[in-house]
Amino acid sequence: MNTAEAGRLLMHAAAFDNRQPSEAAAEAWAAALHDLPFDQDGLAAVARYYGTAPPRPGDRLWIQPHNVRTGRAAIRAERLDGFQYEPQPGDENPAQYLRNLRQQQAAVADGRRAPVAERRALPPGQSDRLDTSLVLVGRVIPADDEAATKTFSPLSVACPQCRARLGQHCVKAGHPITTPHAARARVANGEPAYDPDAERAAEERRSAAAAYLSRLTDDERAELAAFEQQMNAS
Repeated sequence: MNTAEAGRLLMHAAAFDNRQPSEAAAEAWAAALHDLPFDQDGLAAVARYYGTAPPRPGDRLWIQPHNVRTGRAAIRAERLDGFQYEPQPGDENPAQYLRNLRQQQAAVADGRRAPVAERRALPPGQSDRLDTSLVLVGRVIPADDEAATKTFSPLSVACPQCRARLGQHCVKAGHPITTPHAARARVANGEPAYDPDAERAAEERRSAAAAYLSRLTDDERAELAAFEQQMNAS
């Protein structure tokens, strides 16, 4: 926020408290809020401040820069309530995940996207396959029922890996994923949940991910750990 923008913010506050904005005040506010943009959230923070009764009836309200900062942060945090990360197609490495996470959180905090992204409708032709899968829920599939076996949905069984219940998507790192765990798909097809070859491949992927994590900067690791703690606590 520059001096001119801070002056406009002070004029907005003056409409509520009749203060007398000055060039010196604008410069002081610009210095205190130099890292914040001049936007509708800042103006809304001023309006919310004066729209809230003082703690003690009769006290005069007089907004200060720190009130704008905390009020604006509260408005943006409220938009993030219920935020769900939308996984991107393909495998994301930690750096890509952090970048996509920041972009999605910024879009929600700015009001450019809802906290929960809208799911795309099924493309043409997919509804028939879904109907076929739903019919199979609770049904024992005979070994010779080749057509039914091909359309059996992993969501028709509970996931032995993440404990997702019947009909729910699998969960990874605290958020739903569109691709079910391999163990769930095996169980849905009447196979054992444990596959030595698949587990060995998964272990190789985990080792590769660990090696990649070891190359991250301290700041990137700290940010990833903080987000995981936040998701685990929610």
